[in-house]
Amino acid sequence: MEQDSEFLLLETIHDLTQSQADISQRDLSRAINMSLGMTNALLKRLSQKGFIIIQKISPRNVSYVLTPDGINELAGRTYRYLKRTIKKVVDYKEVIVTVVKEAKKRGFSRIGLLGQSDIDFIIEWAASSVELEYCTFASTDDIPADSFVFVSENLAQPPVPVTAQMPAIHIAEILSGALT
Repeated sequence: MEQDSEFLLLETIHDLTQSQADISQRDLSRAINMSLGMTNALLKRLSQKGFIIIQKISPRNVSYVLTPDGINELAGRTYRYLKRTIKKVVDYKEVIVTVVKEAKKRGFSRIGLLGQSDIDFIIEWAASSVELEYCTFASTDDIPADSFVFVSENLAQPPVPVTAQMPAIHIAEILSGALT
């Protein structure tokens, strides 16, 4: 948690210094949604690690600047985050492709998505890769019988019970790692 808070604060200092000259501790605390006291402690820690310089401009104004080490730390953490994210997307793709191939073997002629999903592009790609039609559905009433359905992770209460009449998989199961 602390590492994520440090990253968030480094990123916020970097972003805000690009758009405005004066950044107060209160501005930073609001931007990262953290208490003023915790923000102060994190700023001191980042300064001790050599990632930021805290310059007192006047008795009431302080300036925060990322050091070269701070920029390197931010870049390294961003790279590691991106690498983890890409690995997750690849893992999701592998599971989805397996499910779609199995749906084709079972005789379904289309792959559908009920609701909106953050990974709809993967489902659409998987369907086209095995030459199945891809459709999106707003309601269960719109789903033809020869469809295998992915149910959006964004639906608060998934409206689809998985049955022989309505073969479906809930995307939340994929994202939680239940199917890997």
